[in-house]
Amino acid sequence: MADRLGEILKKTLSSIESGKEEIFLIAESTRSEIQRLTQELGQLRVDIVQTIKDVDQHQKLERRLRQKLMEVSRDYKKHTEQEMMETYSQATEAQMKLQLLQAKEVQQRSRRDEIERALRQMQATIERAENLMSKVSVAINLLQGSIADIYHGRGTDQRQETGLRVIKAQEDERRRVAREMHDGPAQTLANIVLRLEIAEKLLDLDPSRVKGELKDLKNLVRSNLQDIRRIIFDLRPMALDDLGVIPALKKYLDNFQETYHIQCELRVEGRERRLLPIMEVALFRLIQEGMTNVAKHSASDRVKVCVEFQDEWTSASVQDFGKGFEVDKILEDATEHFGLVGMRERVEMFNGHFTVQSSQGKGTTVEFSIPFVQEEGTAG
Repeated sequence: MADRLGEILKKTLSSIESGKEEIFLIAESTRSEIQRLTQELGQLRVDIVQTIKDVDQHQKLERRLRQKLMEVSRDYKKHTEQEMMETYSQATEAQMKLQLLQAKEVQQRSRRDEIERALRQMQATIERAENLMSKVSVAINLLQGSIADIYHGRGTDQRQETGLRVIKAQEDERRRVAREMHDGPAQTLANIVLRLEIAEKLLDLDPSRVKGELKDLKNLVRSNLQDIRRIIFDLRPMALDDLGVIPALKKYLDNFQETYHIQCELRVEGRERRLLPIMEVALFRLIQEGMTNVAKHSASDRVKVCVEFQDEWTSASVQDFGKGFEVDKILEDATEHFGLVGMRERVEMFNGHFTVQSSQGKGTTVEFSIPFVQEEGTAG
């Protein structure tokens, strides 16, 4: 029975994964069309401005010629028939040209509005696709866990509930990274491709301008590289592996202060030492989550971070001076306030202690301690 149910779940999982790939392809196709339409819209806006200038010029010309035609018609005895015909012809031609330009402006404006509507719809399509992919990913992870439970005879409601929250947190993080990549490096790379195409055309038309384009491109690439490094640092700071948790925290807090304009203070107490990598990651992520809560909810202009190395424990605290909240109410609502709840659960995984103190208008202090585990191969 278990084998049969497992096979059914595997087939279901395979179908869902195939559907996820299709959703991804739809999203990518939509992004490509957005890029194309955005370029067209940019050129169209330039063309509309030029057309409006042309309409204004021809309106003035048409009025002058119409006035001249009235004067010639009124004083027809003073003008030859040929002069009258030429004036009439010029006035008629100017009127026709004006009508064509006005029609062109209406057509261009209509196309602009059409593209803007299409872009809004496509952006909504991408957002729906991303949300759907996130939900599908949750379903895939749950199915994978269910298959493992079937073959290993496991599965409790409590474990499923915890697993679901963990999966949701993972998917939220993946979505955040995906959006950062799309809004940052991906957009910049698309711009770089466009600028390279322009530089390629300038090689034939105006080689002197190519140098300036390449200089701008170099700055774009450098900026893009900084964005990518920042995203990589948020995912897994390299300094954490190379130098330890304190140097990684210092760099993180510098970036945090620059990004959110919240003054950061780091205090280290006790003898700094290396922990096992998994413990250092846990410590860093806990402080990072605490700082994220400060940025999102505290409305504080400064924050203090303290890390204390003791003989048997490693402790840390994140203290802000913002608006505060009702601790019991927040910690009871695991659905809407996963940040603090996730921190508490992560600390409990290491048999540690976790406390939150907060009062309205006086700020919040999050404190936690985890048992000290020394890095293998180092002295105590």
